[in-house]
Amino acid sequence: MLAIADVPEQALLADLSAVAHAELSHHRVSVAIATGAKTIDAYVTEVLTAVPARGIRSRADLLMKSYERLFGARVPLTAPAYAKISFTDPWSYAELGEAVGAWGFRCMQEEHRFLDRRQIAQRWFAEEYTPVVRMLRAADLIGPGTEAEAYQRVARERYRLIRVHEWSDEIIERLRREVR
Repeated sequence: MLAIADVPEQALLADLSAVAHAELSHHRVSVAIATGAKTIDAYVTEVLTAVPARGIRSRADLLMKSYERLFGARVPLTAPAYAKISFTDPWSYAELGEAVGAWGFRCMQEEHRFLDRRQIAQRWFAEEYTPVVRMLRAADLIGPGTEAEAYQRVARERYRLIRVHEWSDEIIERLRREVR
């Protein structure tokens, strides 16, 4: 039995607290509500996901979650670090995942030692992402999007314009002139 009073009406047809799905027809729900029923028979299936299911309302949202999940598997960040990475374009998660992998490869080449994905993710976030975002804030280059979008944009431009994978005040100043 599913208690109707415990679930918002719009959730009865789609998702229940983002962790369960109930198979109910519009007709059964509307009749139950119209007759004042307190419960309704329903098969409820718990859905466990790698990425939180909240916010899924359309197929486009599923695409976003799919790329977000792949990014999380490739770049296993801590929860607080992962919370800082958000994009409006799903493909950006794939691009950033590839960029972090490339950053890790260059790091291993330079240090002549193997690093696993977790080590690469933690070091990339601490040594690359966080300081660059700090510089972007100081240079007023975050712009209208998220900090991850700003990082992605200037990292792409840095390499396109300068063909290097390093950061300095001079590079930030050149990017400030070119990006704006």
